[in-house]
Amino acid sequence: MRHPLAPALPVTAAAAAWLAAALSATAAHADPDHIEVSVGATARALRSPSANALTAGDLDGTTVGVARDIGRDLGIDSDLGAVHALSLWAEAGLVASSATGTMFQTLSTSIDGVAVTGGLGARFRLHRLLGLNLHAGLGAQRARVAISSGSTTAYDHAWGMLAQASAALDLFAVRRPFGLGVRLEAGYALAQGIALTPHTDEPGDARPLAMTAAQLGRLDLSGPAAAISAFGQF
Repeated sequence: MRHPLAPALPVTAAAAAWLAAALSATAAHADPDHIEVSVGATARALRSPSANALTAGDLDGTTVGVARDIGRDLGIDSDLGAVHALSLWAEAGLVASSATGTMFQTLSTSIDGVAVTGGLGARFRLHRLLGLNLHAGLGAQRARVAISSGSTTAYDHAWGMLAQASAALDLFAVRRPFGLGVRLEAGYALAQGIALTPHTDEPGDARPLAMTAAQLGRLDLSGPAAAISAFGQF
């Protein structure tokens, strides 16, 4: 019998390989301090009726990102050095997250998500060790829902579109010879509703997610999000 987590493994591996390829490609042609790698923790509050029927918790997880200054001066010069105060960055990110809960006080539920996004960030240098980062991105999110009762688990997964926007403060510990710092980020993720039909591996068994007293319908994982990350620039 195929393990219920098996579908998530190739997706996660492919997304990680894509991020690694993007980093190596940009690093080969980058100037100093124009490449960034970040890793951190993220949480998204789930506010839709369909998500709240499955869990009262947040979608918590890990975020990994790469970014490159694409060399576009946005018209504001800096008094802090040669680097322009306002610049445009190309960004890509991977988020793996999960949440657990209960339904009807007897069923255990879980939501697992993998999101891959790409977008642009406008970065303003407020101080030598402080920056403001405005980001907007588009991508896709894979959601997997599992509903368990005793030893029986029904599950399903599907992909949907994802759009997000955020603002962040970059707090630098050092700027030279390379940059190291912490990013505090807050924003909103708008996710496409996904139709799911949890099922077991037994032939002919299907348990539509919408067939509950709450009438879940399409699973909507939209909500406000926050993250804290450590980043390095070189």
